[in-house]
Amino acid sequence: MTGRLIGAGVFACLTIAATIESGQSRFETTDRSDIRELPGLTIVNVRDNALKTCYAVFLAAPDNPLDPGDRIEVTDMRRAAALRDQRLSELSSAFEGERSVMAGTPAPNPLKYDWQADVAQVEFALVALNNTFARIEQDLLRGSRAAMTVVPQTCVQTERGAR
Repeated sequence: MTGRLIGAGVFACLTIAATIESGQSRFETTDRSDIRELPGLTIVNVRDNALKTCYAVFLAAPDNPLDPGDRIEVTDMRRAAALRDQRLSELSSAFEGERSVMAGTPAPNPLKYDWQADVAQVEFALVALNNTFARIEQDLLRGSRAAMTVVPQTCVQTERGAR
């Protein structure tokens, strides 16, 4: 369905494109045909009145476009942030707990906790990046899967005569 809408948009752009000084439309659609044997294939013949050239525009749209909304998995950012914050809180509590166990004992190595805190931050960043890439993929899948090919052809005079 999206491919047909894109095809209709291309068709509309070609039809109502720039005008010539004489007020005539530059592009004129002379014929539009759907091929029954090949569902989704449409051929549109377009005349360029400014260049006195004709083109056959082949539009191919898939029969059943995929619904990308079902395939993309996005992680809940609030849940990921809560897990990160919980992990950082646990690390802070563990560091404070080890530091105040017994007076006169060596302090725990802060680099161990710093490294684990960095791991928690990186895991959260990976979730955020995964969501960003999932949204980009979803936007790309929502785009048209239609293909378009334009082939120059010889012009055939219409009922209105040659221009």
